[in-house]
Amino acid sequence: MGADELHALLVHTLGNLTLSGDNPKLSNHPFRRKQEILDSSALRMNQEIAGRERWGRAEILDRAAGLADRAVRLWPGPVPGTLPGDDEWSGWKELRAALLAMPAGTWTTYGDVAALIGTHAVPVGQHLASKAGLHGAYRVLTADGRVSAGSRWPDGQESGDARTRLEAEGVPFDDTGRARRSHRLTSADLAALLGKETAEEAVPSPQTEDEQLSAADRFEAQLRDNQTKETAEGVLGALRFWEQQGGHLAYGRASETSCSLMVRFGGTTDTRDLWPLGIYPVSGTVEVVFQYLKRRPPFDDEPLRRELMTRMNGIEGIDLAEAKLDLRPSFPVEVFAVHSEEICAVLEWFAHTAALSKARRTLDEDPGTL
Repeated sequence: MGADELHALLVHTLGNLTLSGDNPKLSNHPFRRKQEILDSSALRMNQEIAGRERWGRAEILDRAAGLADRAVRLWPGPVPGTLPGDDEWSGWKELRAALLAMPAGTWTTYGDVAALIGTHAVPVGQHLASKAGLHGAYRVLTADGRVSAGSRWPDGQESGDARTRLEAEGVPFDDTGRARRSHRLTSADLAALLGKETAEEAVPSPQTEDEQLSAADRFEAQLRDNQTKETAEGVLGALRFWEQQGGHLAYGRASETSCSLMVRFGGTTDTRDLWPLGIYPVSGTVEVVFQYLKRRPPFDDEPLRRELMTRMNGIEGIDLAEAKLDLRPSFPVEVFAVHSEEICAVLEWFAHTAALSKARRTLDEDPGTL
């Protein structure tokens, strides 16, 4: 093998590479000259090269073997048996991705994970039990928020129990050992974390005036049929207040007719809908839609979303988990029965913040509006 061929074969290999801020000085000088330059380097790897008598094929291969051995000791590979094969079911890959995406301070259930990946809670539990080393597996609890009796850490990797770990991350437990529901991630939350749902998919679609009136009647009927009189009056009073603030209402098309409190925002060239709450009259939940607010000014500014959460959490009966600031945490609709006025105060702040942002954007786009 000629010198040129040998050079081309070894020049860019591990044994012939190093770090240096002196590339212009090193240039293509003979090895003796490079030795003098590298000898003054602060990097031990360069001093090692400078200490060689010669620099040829044997020295390059010897250094490559030494560096590879050192790398293996510093960064050991995965534990045997933990890497999935190419034929692994895609659902288990999605499960791992969901566990990795879950923020600290949240938990989910075997059923929620099963709904996400398209299987049943039992095989999910069996899979997690057989793969105890999966990142975040301790965040998957039973349907009532308890740590499964079969939950365990990989040998030698953790100490203590899953509840202690979850409490350290910010998940509260009650006296009976159940995790607080406000910190639970549903299958929809997990899907959102994986980017399986875009914000636009959940935007209430436009309706004709007749459709709007019909949907409003359905919503009120469902609300009165499924909630107490006090709750229904509190919700309806808040909706009237919202419209007095310049907002409007949009209703869902599903069998449970949801109601979203909408307000226009933007400037003269970009006007879109913004909404803080979605009310579900049958299931009795109220979603605070941070997931969509984070994509829309001015609430794409995290401090504003955090202030909205703080104001909502200041109302008795509302406990939105901070870990769900980018998702859709919910609270019971019954809160409206006693605290409708306090919720209206938060809605007034929200509408004022959106209106102020719209005025600023309009002024920026068209200063002549002054």
